[in-house]
Amino acid sequence: MELFFYLERASALHRLHPLTKILLLAGNCAFALLARRPGPLLAAAVLVLLQMALGGCLANLRRIRVFLLLASVFGVLLWTLFGRGETHLALWMTREGLRAGIVAALRIDVFLLAGALFLSITRNEEVVQGLLRLGLPYPLCFAFSTALRLAPTFVGTAWAVREAQKARGLDPDSGSPAARLRKNIPLLVPTLLTTIRMTGHLAMSLEAKGFGLHKSRTSLLETRFRAPDALTVALLAAALAGAALTR
Repeated sequence: MELFFYLERASALHRLHPLTKILLLAGNCAFALLARRPGPLLAAAVLVLLQMALGGCLANLRRIRVFLLLASVFGVLLWTLFGRGETHLALWMTREGLRAGIVAALRIDVFLLAGALFLSITRNEEVVQGLLRLGLPYPLCFAFSTALRLAPTFVGTAWAVREAQKARGLDPDSGSPAARLRKNIPLLVPTLLTTIRMTGHLAMSLEAKGFGLHKSRTSLLETRFRAPDALTVALLAAALAGAALTR
């Protein structure tokens, strides 16, 4: 079961500096925040998809397709139900509520696509390097990268527990939705206990290796800010400035 998003590719996006990748993630999300209409938001989503194609990571779209679908459906549904407006369409729906739902759904989808792009082209070690270049303290950078590393590990643990219980005769996929939910809830206990034990071992390992004992640190990963990074940041800044002016 493949749990990590990073894809090893020889693309131009993969060769960018970690700081540039973080700025690219922030820029894609900023586009979604600046846009207030479905048209610009759809253009922002297409732009992120083009970046994913350039990075050779469109294969990861199938791994987030469920989240994209849920964000789209529930975004439109909730805003249509609770959004206020003056132009009545049908039943309780208004044109303003429907438009706000489409905007919210597209914005969340852009966030998901931008995050998938970032994780597909950035190794965990590069995340630490990029955050350090932003001036953040190393313990905070390490905690953030560890959270990214443990998230797929947690999913893998839950999957292993589920498969182990299926081998013992449990069928969590049969019955009504309520019955399936009741069968899967008890699986959270061994999953949480295994995760807590794993984090305890990680803490003891860090203490044994003297984590935080020395303020100055060296890194095995050495990266340099090159001309493609400067060009990417310049284009990103110009595009954001144009989006802000045309808002």
